[in-house]
Amino acid sequence: MSEIINVGLLGFIVTLIGLSLGFGLLRIQER
Repeated sequence: MSEIINVGLLGFIVTLIGLSLGFGLLRIQER
């Protein structure tokens, strides 16, 4: 169970980082 939870947390963190980077690139392109 702990392994599944760890994988879920890693995926969630990676998704948040990806979204933040995506929004950052969009903001830079708008300028």
